[in-house]
Amino acid sequence: MFNFIDMMGNYDSRMVDRHEEEDLLVSTCRVTDGQKPFETAVAHPEYNDGSMVVVEMYDTEGEAQIGHLNWVKTMTADELPKELVDCCNAGVGQLAEAVGCDVVFPRKEQTK
Repeated sequence: MFNFIDMMGNYDSRMVDRHEEEDLLVSTCRVTDGQKPFETAVAHPEYNDGSMVVVEMYDTEGEAQIGHLNWVKTMTADELPKELVDCCNAGVGQLAEAVGCDVVFPRKEQTK
């Protein structure tokens, strides 16, 4: 469960791809604490108060790169998704889900 400690301070060597623009971050990297070794996380102020949501996990770096590009396309489209669902790749995420923590993050209501 504490394999995340292995990832501290070495993001650059684990990164598959990263997209940043204005208030959006899509980050895909190799992880040591997941069910699968690669994951994509999204941070956007419309979801989860701007905190990261791990949206997809992958078995290979190639799958991770394709997934990353898909998430960039999704999060830069004219219409954002209605919700983001945390895939709970990490052990701590699985524990949080098991005890009833939120894993579905609806998009904030748009005001006009």
